[in-house]
Amino acid sequence: MKNGSEIKEFETIIYEKKGKVASIILNRPEKHNALSYQLLDDLDASLDYAEADESTNVLILKANGKSFCSGFDLKGSYYLTPPEGGWKYRSSYNILNKKVYAKYRRIFDFPKVTIAQIHARCTDAGCYLQLSCDITVAADEALFGHPAQKWGGSQSTPLWQLFMGSKKARYLLMSGRLINGKQAADMGLVSISVSGDKLEEEVNALASEIAEIPRDGALHNKIAMNTDLRILGVDALFDYYAQMNRYTRFINKE
Repeated sequence: MKNGSEIKEFETIIYEKKGKVASIILNRPEKHNALSYQLLDDLDASLDYAEADESTNVLILKANGKSFCSGFDLKGSYYLTPPEGGWKYRSSYNILNKKVYAKYRRIFDFPKVTIAQIHARCTDAGCYLQLSCDITVAADEALFGHPAQKWGGSQSTPLWQLFMGSKKARYLLMSGRLINGKQAADMGLVSISVSGDKLEEEVNALASEIAEIPRDGALHNKIAMNTDLRILGVDALFDYYAQMNRYTRFINKE
């Protein structure tokens, strides 16, 4: 795809391209963009599509509707729905690693600059998606947090403590409380927050600026920064938290 405009529709995602900037738009507004089987599959397909387009330098992740993403779909998802025969060690390893945990690392290592645009509720796995992006711009009134922690068990990404620091991350992850976009920016959960009526304008301006950086130079910069985190052990931490989260399925709830 050359520079220009394009719209491509998946079942639960809309892919838009304008010049050197592409957007993946979560499009299950009636379900608050909860991550269903189909949405997770469409996310992979749209990431494949964006990665293959060498004229795209920046990828925006955003959503339609009243929520950015409320988490996994309680009525059916790779993450929550047990396979036939129930969760076993091997089935949990195969399904969750391939269909869930790999998404976070794929976005984290995506070979283009990624920007999350958060206009409203962004909780649980929705927060994992935005944490995996390089930059997050939030509306002041957006809502962030991990209320699923009230069920107990481990989260599935190390990025909370890595980006926020231990005290602030534990405040959210041990309470399940929600915070707004301004608080999220102050605590390091997102990059910046702006008033909701300026969100689209700010993200588009930022994406356009970054898109003009030479493509290979931008990739080299991202590789350097991600390698910095790898030296600190982020790959091992991704593996560790995935395993700990997976084991939660075998803990008796008391």
